[in-house]
Amino acid sequence: MTIRISGLASGMDVDAMVKSLMTAAKSPLNKLNQQKQLTEWKREGYRQVSTSLVSLNEKLTTFSLSSSINSKKATVTGASNITATATGAATNSVLNIIVGNVASASSVVSTGGTAGATKISEMYSGTETSITIGTGKIDFTADETIASLVSKINNDKSTGVTAVYDELTGKMSLTNKKTGASEIQISGDLLTNIGITTGNVDKGKDATVTINGLVTKQSSNTFTVNGVAISINGVTSTGQTSQIQVTQDVDKMVDTIKSFVESYNATIATLNQKTSEERYRTYLPLTTEQKADMSDDEITLWDTKAKSGMLRSDSIVTKTLSDMRAALITDVVLPDGSKINITQIGITTGSHSEKGKLIIDETKLRAALEDNPENVYALFGQTDTSNKTDYTSSDGIFNRLKKIDSATLTSLSDKAGTSKYSSDLTTAFLVASQMGDQIRNFDTRITEMNRRLSLLETRYYNQFSAMETAINRYNSSSSSLTSMLS
Repeated sequence: MTIRISGLASGMDVDAMVKSLMTAAKSPLNKLNQQKQLTEWKREGYRQVSTSLVSLNEKLTTFSLSSSINSKKATVTGASNITATATGAATNSVLNIIVGNVASASSVVSTGGTAGATKISEMYSGTETSITIGTGKIDFTADETIASLVSKINNDKSTGVTAVYDELTGKMSLTNKKTGASEIQISGDLLTNIGITTGNVDKGKDATVTINGLVTKQSSNTFTVNGVAISINGVTSTGQTSQIQVTQDVDKMVDTIKSFVESYNATIATLNQKTSEERYRTYLPLTTEQKADMSDDEITLWDTKAKSGMLRSDSIVTKTLSDMRAALITDVVLPDGSKINITQIGITTGSHSEKGKLIIDETKLRAALEDNPENVYALFGQTDTSNKTDYTSSDGIFNRLKKIDSATLTSLSDKAGTSKYSSDLTTAFLVASQMGDQIRNFDTRITEMNRRLSLLETRYYNQFSAMETAINRYNSSSSSLTSMLS
């Protein structure tokens, strides 16, 4: 244990002198801490870029859905006994529909029953304790209520029926949950006892629907034809027809493209801000001692400038911006060999000062969609089937950007340990990365330097302690000599 003696004998401020000596000795440590802090700030900048790109990728996945970029709408005219919705698989077409009859479900009503009965024992005195409906086996007890039995039947999906009991008449009915000419499979003494048997099932019917002159049978009143979901709610009156016209949903496609442009512009704004931000190299991270002499506002202002420009002209981010801009303005080659680019549909990249920001001429965009929606869809949603990592001329804009983003996210992950999949700014950095290794190296060197500085400080105090002891001895000897001579 080191005993630190103040300058009682020498009259010197030992603590101040040691502090002054240590301040000079700590200069290399301060530089290491500053280098570590700068590396951490730069890594945080990379994480902001990474989360922005992940967010864009997530939106591109949504935009790529056919329901977004190749949306269809179904318009029904004529007889009003049907409704229709175009799904993603629908093609521009016309369907003429005539409904001969709607589908009905098989059902059976008990021929017997006990009016006013509430318990099973009041309607059934046999010994069996279960019934079978469809593939479901329903157990019961004599003391159980009929309402409980009905609930069991309805809650068991394997029965495939809906049960209804009328206490006033004591009758029960079973109706298939699905329409069409399918049987109701039933067995059990309880059901037989009240007159519910396979023999008295009123068999359901399939719907008869004529579609563009073709007579079809449909087991359900809701079915899909050529990607159009059709629901029928009644027969077609004699001499009438319902017509379904499937067309491009221009409004939905415009909304999707506008949302894409908004998301893309927000992403490149973040990246442009990072690469062009001013770097104040004279504003180094503050040491603990420097912060002690400053107010909180002064520290905040200083740190703002010290953190600025961490990714100025960064090669990874700059390359990403360049690749994204090139992907947008380069022609997309269509299956027939023709080419299309964004300028043909009213989208431009603005002036040079806007750094690649996209601008939409909505009037021209709508005209392009109404004139040739398939080409506009291909421009954005087409995918090269070769599964190449780098985008090709056959890739649409969405797929091009996703491939560029994926490549950048991998580079950022390798360098900074950022997540390739999370858009959350609080996501922890991966352990294995170039910058992670650098920070761990800084930590090791800082720990070792702190150990050495601690030893140096102890040595300084020991030296001053030895000096104080020597002065005390000299003063004691001087006092003795003076006493002897007096």
